[in-house]
Amino acid sequence: MTGPIISDDPQATVHMFPLKRMLSMPEAAEHIGITPFRLRCLRLVRTGPHAAVKNAREIMFRIEDLDAYVSSLYERVNISTTEQLRHRNEWRGRLSGMPETQRGRMYDPFMQVLTRDQLLEAGANRGFRIAFIGGLFVIFLSHTPLLWRL
Repeated sequence: MTGPIISDDPQATVHMFPLKRMLSMPEAAEHIGITPFRLRCLRLVRTGPHAAVKNAREIMFRIEDLDAYVSSLYERVNISTTEQLRHRNEWRGRLSGMPETQRGRMYDPFMQVLTRDQLLEAGANRGFRIAFIGGLFVIFLSHTPLLWRL
């Protein structure tokens, strides 16, 4: 690391970029410990971590948002902060020890259970709403004269 560069050029601009703070969808899923498909499903039912940037084809997540989401899952099941830190450090240690070829296929079973619970809760709520509206639509169609002619 060197000191600041001093230039006589008034147009010279030095940009300092921080460490990588944004993760793509597969990287975010790996950071949390779930499958990318599970992360897409969580976004579909509007739960899960907050997406920071949505480009045309790529969704990016801030590491801080992912960590806050994981913390909220642990708090939901009343797990202490020290146990949470121990578990997350163990998960990161397992990830760092894996070769790059196998990293995409390794998932944290505990996070899979926690996100499945959240997914089922949010998905059931949305599913009941869709079923209710669909039932109203069927009742409406059954009382229309247009349907009686078929």
